[in-house]
Amino acid sequence: MEFGVTHLRASDRSAVRQGMDAEAWGYGIFWAPEFLAIPTLEPFAVLSAVAQRTSEIRLGTGVAGLALRSPFQLAKAAVTTDILSGGRLTLGLGLGGVHPKDLEVEGIPNLRERGRVSNERLEILYRLFTEKSVSHSGEHYKFEDFTLTPESVQKPHVPIWIGARWTGKIAEAALKRAGTYADVFIFPADTPTDRYPEAKEKIRAYAEAAGREPGAIGYASTLWTCLASTREEAKAIANREITRSLGVPWVVPDNACYGLGRPEECIATVEEFAGLGVSHLLLAPCCEPEETTNQVEQFGREVVSHFRGDAQ
Repeated sequence: MEFGVTHLRASDRSAVRQGMDAEAWGYGIFWAPEFLAIPTLEPFAVLSAVAQRTSEIRLGTGVAGLALRSPFQLAKAAVTTDILSGGRLTLGLGLGGVHPKDLEVEGIPNLRERGRVSNERLEILYRLFTEKSVSHSGEHYKFEDFTLTPESVQKPHVPIWIGARWTGKIAEAALKRAGTYADVFIFPADTPTDRYPEAKEKIRAYAEAAGREPGAIGYASTLWTCLASTREEAKAIANREITRSLGVPWVVPDNACYGLGRPEECIATVEEFAGLGVSHLLLAPCCEPEETTNQVEQFGREVVSHFRGDAQ
């Protein structure tokens, strides 16, 4: 099992320190989110800076918004970061525009348009990664004979991870994007565990339709977590903090996997994810903001280390 952690929405140089700490605490990948209207730093710049101060940890965009960038700019930024990191970039992609202002400033009028332009950009991006002399004629882009240079360090291309959101379901379009283009699909937080098999089967079907090997697609999931002396205490903190974050009342679902309570309880939850075929977990602490760094460090020391074989 590989564990990743997202930087704590830093808007200053502490984002680089967080990446260095993530490597020291045993995490396998450090994620940088992308928002325009929320005070975070530009993700590829953050990851390139972290690359210069680390040596092993992978560096991921979690996630870069297809609706927020042209495919050419996105491809160039990804290849540049891969080169500067010595081949450690994971390109996490989503539609983007979770904050409504992000879509407004990019001139995207609605969610339907966001999906159409994002799908076309993803197709172009994948072709730029995998072909030379690319030509395209679509709804939003028309061009001929474009070759992306320089090439990435990783072959055949920078790994593409595709995420989605849970809105009572996983959108069929997200599953199609995953089957067609993804190296790894990221299950959204709060996906009920009994929905995993159906989603994986749909991704398999889309992969076969695209002429890809379904077994080569991996699976990740977001792990909401809160370490505390009891599961009941951790659940109460998680309900309170997620409610505050989302602005709506929240109760931890009974049929979703959360890492709550003592370290050994979180270890059991991780093993449940492994049984679902998940090999990567993206840590999302749901605790008081001032406790987040301590939670991430403790989780690394007492849970991540267990799966790396170096638990004390």
